Amino acid sequence: MRKQQIVKFQEALKRLLSGEQEVLHHTDISTALPGTIIRLLDNKKSQIACNLVEQVTQGVQSHDSRLRQNSADCLTKTANLLAEKEYWQILDKLVPVLESIIPQKKVTDSARFSDRVQAAAKNILTLIETREARRQEASPTVGRKPAEVPEGSTSKNPVASEEEQIFHLAAAGEKDKAKKRLFELIVSCAKKKDFANAERLRNRMYEIDPMALMEIIQSGDIIEEEKCGAINKNHLQIWSKPLEDLSTEEFNAIYHVMEEREYHPEQILVSQGDKNDELFFINQGSIRASYMGGEKEFFLKNLNSGEIAGECFFNASVWTMTLTAVKPTRIMVLTREQLLLQEEKFPGLESKLRDIYNRTSDIHLLLNKKGLDRRIYERYRLERKIQVHILDKTGKSISGFRADLSDISLGGLSFIVRISKKENSRLLLGRGIKAAIPVIGAKMEMIHGTVIGVQSFHLLESDFSVHVKFDIPLVRSTLQALLEE
Repeated sequence: MRKQQIVKFQEALKRLLSGEQEVLHHTDISTALPGTIIRLLDNKKSQIACNLVEQVTQGVQSHDSRLRQNSADCLTKTANLLAEKEYWQILDKLVPVLESIIPQKKVTDSARFSDRVQAAAKNILTLIETREARRQEASPTVGRKPAEVPEGSTSKNPVASEEEQIFHLAAAGEKDKAKKRLFELIVSCAKKKDFANAERLRNRMYEIDPMALMEIIQSGDIIEEEKCGAINKNHLQIWSKPLEDLSTEEFNAIYHVMEEREYHPEQILVSQGDKNDELFFINQGSIRASYMGGEKEFFLKNLNSGEIAGECFFNASVWTMTLTAVKPTRIMVLTREQLLLQEEKFPGLESKLRDIYNRTSDIHLLLNKKGLDRRIYERYRLERKIQVHILDKTGKSISGFRADLSDISLGGLSFIVRISKKENSRLLLGRGIKAAIPVIGAKMEMIHGTVIGVQSFHLLESDFSVHVKFDIPLVRSTLQALLEE
């Protein structure tokens, strides 16, 4: 699996360098990219690193909402690493695009970035500003004219200015005064709905006084109270019942990291066969769920306000249906990446959301009821050791492993394989495979197909069931020969 990841990532880098920013749609690529850029710089391959950074900055300006968000997230993480490694020359060039991430007046909702990414951009700009201020303090000031501060510059960022003063006080031994001012700044940020800065500053309270438990607890309560107050009352009314299993803190956490999107009538949210792994919360409007069987479209149901969709969010799979807006529709979107970040703070959150989804979604029941389940061929139990090869786009084998065949049909098969980390199971999705299945006479039947689903089989032992659709359905005589072995 490690080799497969490396090959996939190398292919993505080549595509990105050639100008295909679309590869940043994949969060596993955008997440791994910042560390790669730093390693390239450390190894004196600055030209390649800078070219990658340039492609990411172009992605931040994209009209594609998801690409824009992933690129901005990747850029802020890259900038943080650049600051840690003191690659200031490169970082200074990123100031304009980092400033573009922070919301300005007259910016439409569709162009906004998530609160977390905006806060990260602010923090990096503050780092750059603080470094510049210190550099100027260390430089001779005689005869130097004060620099003009452009409108909207981070030098006017009151949070950064106050934060710097507070930690100067702490460094000078005025810990009580610094602690009080930091608490007041946290409260101020929370009341202004700047939750990312409020939580970041709350964590910094430990740097001034690790025993400031009262201030830490009180500021945490104030942040949560303000988060509750910042929730749209209509959204609260819509989701209070469906998400009642979540604690107030868990609900606040996912609400404030979700992206809100708008769709026009007949605009497609996701298509049958897509690998989209987002969870959709419908705030307003209506969405049609349909299934294409051959050349005919089958209506399943309309999803309305207060319903959730996302069949590939909890298990790696391709969508078996298409979602289309029926009328003007607004939804909130939770990504896998954001869920995993919140899961670190609230263990068990994913399990709760899965239970809620399974309890409220009836899409697969409708598919079965209408006879539209994608398993159009009868499946036969067949337990056998097989050799599986992962193929690249040219059909060349890039890695191989042994697996346990589970069942087979004219149209596909499934096998069991051990994968140590659940998120890595998604790397198999959509990959071409070649399976060598032993038959009578010590022959091997070579079958080609595509992975269309990966599901937990035995979670405690990290076993996953991998479902493959054959490129060409088997002829019945071949299937019979396999079953007779």
